[in-house]
Amino acid sequence: MYNFRRTLMSYLREKNFEIVVAAPVDAYSEKFKGLNIEYYPISHLRAKGKNPLHEYQLYQELIAIYKKVQPDLIFHYTIKPNIYGTMAASQLKIPNIAVTTGLGYVFSNKNLASGIAKWLYKRSLRRAAEVWFLNREDMRSFVDNGIITENKAFVLPGEGVDTAFFSPVVAEKKKPLSFRFLLTGRMIYEKGVGYFVDATRILKQEGFQFESVLLGFVDVKNPGAISRQQISEWEAEGIAKFLGETENVVPVLQQADCLVLPSYYREGIPRALLEAASMALPIITTNNVGCKDVVDDNITGYLCEMNNTTDLADKMRKMIEMSPSDRKKMGNAGRLKVLSEFDEQKIFEIYLNKINTHLS
Repeated sequence: MYNFRRTLMSYLREKNFEIVVAAPVDAYSEKFKGLNIEYYPISHLRAKGKNPLHEYQLYQELIAIYKKVQPDLIFHYTIKPNIYGTMAASQLKIPNIAVTTGLGYVFSNKNLASGIAKWLYKRSLRRAAEVWFLNREDMRSFVDNGIITENKAFVLPGEGVDTAFFSPVVAEKKKPLSFRFLLTGRMIYEKGVGYFVDATRILKQEGFQFESVLLGFVDVKNPGAISRQQISEWEAEGIAKFLGETENVVPVLQQADCLVLPSYYREGIPRALLEAASMALPIITTNNVGCKDVVDDNITGYLCEMNNTTDLADKMRKMIEMSPSDRKKMGNAGRLKVLSEFDEQKIFEIYLNKINTHLS
């Protein structure tokens, strides 16, 4: 919560709104104090849990927090707060907005858990004042599946990016001698990490000299997790370099020539793409929901087919062979697109207008 919405909360504080955060404890929880934001820890939120008792405990915990805080408006994020938080807020007759930042496995899988999630969504989200989406295709999935009615749906153009912080003006550090591709994100297969590695292997076998670098969290609890052992094997093979995690991705982006995200995960609007484009990096990503919203094919980067190593390798080959001036032109076009469509100040103004509407 702190990492993804710190600047939004600071903006709303400057507009004299009192902000209260309820979220699981993590390494950043103590930092809310520095923003003058009241924080309530949530102890029963298990993102991958399926135990009905734990789900009920989460619902009761949210009821208790909402009774104590007595907020005028609640924003819910991620699947379980969207479901149980909406139920709890509606039980207490508190206006609330559910923000779906990506559908993840809910619509990509056809298993029992996915079916239950859709049923719970339908039961809960009809009680929300509004349901926000980060792209139109996610919105259509909910409307077409009868989960919500279209009059409750609103498409927010991503969650925005700090274009002043992620700026090409500061990207003046000397780069490594070889061309560098960078993939940032959780180390799960659905982000296309395996395809990135396989495409890298193809191009290296063709004799191209370049680096492929991975940056992100090894999400061992995720069903699509890539093990640290597997990453070490790729490093030993000389295919990819793993940088681990960082609190500040800017220096890493400064050293990259192209950002690659061959995701087949049901994305909202990937923050990694927005940050890279804001720093005028050309991008290669998939023709996937959310990803294609950020990249204009052949203008700000390349779109490749999902789950297609050959097509990804072809796009990476074209990027290596492109002249530096053409790559710079492509990156600058991406920066202009972000400034026009995804600057976080535009998103903050949407939040402010919506809040004022619901509180009036």
